[in-house]
Amino acid sequence: MKRLLFGVFALVSLALFLGSSQLTATSTAQSTNFNGPVNARPAATPAKPAAAAKHPLDKGDFKVGFPPVAKGGKPRKAMPKDEAAMLQEIATGLNELIALPRDVYLNFDACGEPNAFYSSDTTEVTICYELADQIEQEFKTITKDQAKIDDMVGDTIMQAFFHELGHCLIDVLDLPATGREEDAVDQLATILILDGSPEGRRSAINAALEFDLASRDSDPNDMAYWDEHSFSKTRFYDMLCLVYGSDPKSMRSIVGPDGLPEERAVRCTLEYQRAEKAWMRLLEPFIIK
Repeated sequence: MKRLLFGVFALVSLALFLGSSQLTATSTAQSTNFNGPVNARPAATPAKPAAAAKHPLDKGDFKVGFPPVAKGGKPRKAMPKDEAAMLQEIATGLNELIALPRDVYLNFDACGEPNAFYSSDTTEVTICYELADQIEQEFKTITKDQAKIDDMVGDTIMQAFFHELGHCLIDVLDLPATGREEDAVDQLATILILDGSPEGRRSAINAALEFDLASRDSDPNDMAYWDEHSFSKTRFYDMLCLVYGSDPKSMRSIVGPDGLPEERAVRCTLEYQRAEKAWMRLLEPFIIK
């Protein structure tokens, strides 16, 4: 499986969405004034700023690896160091942004099927290696450019990670979800990817495209109408709507017969604004100032 390089982008997207001004502390070194009188009294050393009060709800952390409760079951192979390092970067950034009442584990794992999931029993977000392999094969049906394929796979895995993170936050933070939870976390994933940059919009479109490709194998006579997920084609249009709604002027090109229908596009600015506002309001009490 190709190395999934979305850690830095993920942190930047989340920080911008939550309104965090920085991910790491900045230097507060004091400059020396060499132009004052020789006999001037030296400036008083400023008092060290008081340590920021710990968020009252922050009693857990995002951690990389597998939860202790899982160790009693089937042994799970340790992740490669580069993948663990990437997840650690994400975990560190999340810990500086969101107060957690208990620990949450982030990992890649061999699952025996292409999947990504959040387990409330073990509070872990898992991205399966098989999922990346399947997505890569899907994108190979539309291009032979391996660099483009790698980018599209990374963007789709990023969407899957944010989607499962949404399930995690709803569970661990006990957030309300009106309507179908799967649709709500799809919205969160897309909003996080849409960081206001052309790259973010392109990544969201790539992730949406995977749902379009997945829908092509759907048998109209064997549709799972009972499933908690929306149909892949519906998810494709829902994501395109949020992309367009985030910046209608620059995204006008995705509206048309081969993309987002005009009839849906007229509502997308409001859809995006409402989805972003709803998630900001839900997460605000848990944001570490």
